[in-house]
Amino acid sequence: MKRYHKASMVLILIILFTAFGKSYGDGFESTYIDVRLTSPIVDKNLVNLESPFGFSIYNVEDKENALAIFEDEKIVALINGAGYIDLFDFNGNNLFSLPSDGSIIIGSNDLENPVIKVEKDRYRDFIRLLGSGNELIVVNHLGLQHYLYGVLPREMSYSSPMEALKAQAVASRSFSMSNINKHIGEGYNLCDTTHCQVYGGYEFERQETNQAVDETEGIYIYYEGQVIEAIYHASSSGYTEDSENVWGGRVPYLSSVEDIYSLDSPYSHWKINISLSDLKDKLLQNGIYIGDLKAIEIVETSPTGKVNRIRLRGSMGEKIVSDSSFRNILGNTILRSNWFTILGGGIASSGQKAYVLDGTGLEPRYLDISSAFIIDGNQQKKVNRGTVNRAMGKDRLEDIGLPISAGTNDLIIEGRGYGHGVGMSQFGAMKMAEEGFTFEEILKFYYTGVEVF
Repeated sequence: MKRYHKASMVLILIILFTAFGKSYGDGFESTYIDVRLTSPIVDKNLVNLESPFGFSIYNVEDKENALAIFEDEKIVALINGAGYIDLFDFNGNNLFSLPSDGSIIIGSNDLENPVIKVEKDRYRDFIRLLGSGNELIVVNHLGLQHYLYGVLPREMSYSSPMEALKAQAVASRSFSMSNINKHIGEGYNLCDTTHCQVYGGYEFERQETNQAVDETEGIYIYYEGQVIEAIYHASSSGYTEDSENVWGGRVPYLSSVEDIYSLDSPYSHWKINISLSDLKDKLLQNGIYIGDLKAIEIVETSPTGKVNRIRLRGSMGEKIVSDSSFRNILGNTILRSNWFTILGGGIASSGQKAYVLDGTGLEPRYLDISSAFIIDGNQQKKVNRGTVNRAMGKDRLEDIGLPISAGTNDLIIEGRGYGHGVGMSQFGAMKMAEEGFTFEEILKFYYTGVEVF
């Protein structure tokens, strides 16, 4: 068994935590947060930890007095199923047993750069281990600034203009604190995915992004005295969206703005082809059983033209889904935004016959339904409601949507922008920075009625 030492190096530990400079209860900037790590984890029952200077064990509420110090550079944490998490050296010797409630944390003995490697990636400050049944949950317990070091380069390219990076740093800092209890019921604050903010830890840090975090330290975005939930997205392509049109609840500072700075983004216009067989599989995977897809129809759009609801009609029924559900079904990186139109599958050349009703009579002709308008008696075009196409049959009026032609294999969708469209456009922020705007001006442009300090 490897030897360990009870806490006796008080002077060294004081130096250690002077370097950290963090403690509970000293305000946002000195707050430790718990971030669940998922990206490096390869086994739900155990995790490999590495620190060239060895490890120290602390009570999470007392980071100045080590419970144990290990010389081992590599250790393995394994949940034992009896309410404890055992730490082993690489020879299989048991070094220490932690309670599975996360009250005991693991730190590095490196005084200058306290970093712990978790599997293949490195993380600052401390590792906290939780047990959930037979699953080991690995949490990075670290200071807010250090957390932002690992967020910024994953959310915006380090080569972006500095004022854009600063705007992102302040937005990410504000988002973090407004969502500090997002996962509190699961034993931690935030996760490392897009559900919260993408966090890569020490491995992804860059000098430019760290500089942006440091130069905006302590700065937040406020609305009526409260730190805002600073939502952001990749590119609006012309208009940001009201929060109520995406999530159903009005947030005053998340109001739509005309965004000329995002017009020239790489995602201004895009087109995708979706295999109908793949779409059917994706629908089944999401619990939607409607048979073979026969028609697809946008039934509701927002004032800015973005999609709110879609009707999927199949051989065995139909289903209305929200835009966010439809994006989740297809994949958010495939269907890049909710600002799109559906061209159908081979609809332009399918020979679909429609009856067009004007002010004088009924005239049958071939029509590309995807570009149809309603024409009134004064020959005025009126956009059909929510881009729902309506056709007159011989005996009734029926919503037919965009029919999927026989023999068609793909669904064609054209769109604009990337992301949900709410809050700050990251591409727009970069463009504004290039044109000389400060990070404060960028944030006040995208978040309505806020203060930045």
